Amino acid sequence: MGYDGSKPEKSYKIIGIMKTHSRGEKITTSAVFEFATNAWKVTHRTGFHRDITSTHSSPVSLNGNLYWTAYSYTAETGQYVIERLDFSKEIIKTFCILPSKWKESFSHAQVLAIYKGDRFSVLEQCKRTSEIEIWVTKNKIGNGDDGDDVVWIKFMTFSIPDFPLVLSYKSYLVDNNIYGKSFVLCCLTKKPKQGWVYIVRGDMCKQIKIDKVLCKFQSSVYVPSLINIF
Repeated sequence: MGYDGSKPEKSYKIIGIMKTHSRGEKITTSAVFEFATNAWKVTHRTGFHRDITSTHSSPVSLNGNLYWTAYSYTAETGQYVIERLDFSKEIIKTFCILPSKWKESFSHAQVLAIYKGDRFSVLEQCKRTSEIEIWVTKNKIGNGDDGDDVVWIKFMTFSIPDFPLVLSYKSYLVDNNIYGKSFVLCCLTKKPKQGWVYIVRGDMCKQIKIDKVLCKFQSSVYVPSLINIF
């Protein structure tokens, strides 16, 4: 769900996408529900279909649009990108290139998050070593931005033995305040099977036990927050 940010008043929509094959051709059907008219609109077109990419993370919402990380096969050696579902134009397109130094589509995991409420944060984790790099956008992402001027800044890098694979939990938080740069992840460990909150700052990695959480769960990050991360 998102909204049309090109109008003075937010016009909320629900967009559903279905991909099918017919006579050797790929057909993408999109269904759009507009709250203003209380009606569905079904179309058949190629604007929603991207043969050149494979999705790598769950979407996040910013300025009424949905964004997610993907791997593009159009470049000679491939590259990681952010794609956007534009609720104003009802199309999917590449928004910007990620600052990834890796060119293999499945060697690293990428997770996209919102930083400071109006910017992007992207986490990249090596599946072999569990090393994590986090980048943030220097400037805020405006409603009409096309991604051409996005500048990435490396936020933090850390490597902790046996650190969980962040892709499995899809939601994390980074912050930079008077206490320094911080990373927070809520996850479940297998041995022992227990829910934890991880807080990483500099050389410190703190684990906080979540009582009575012994099975798989999902967590969400809410921003902005008035609570500092200690």
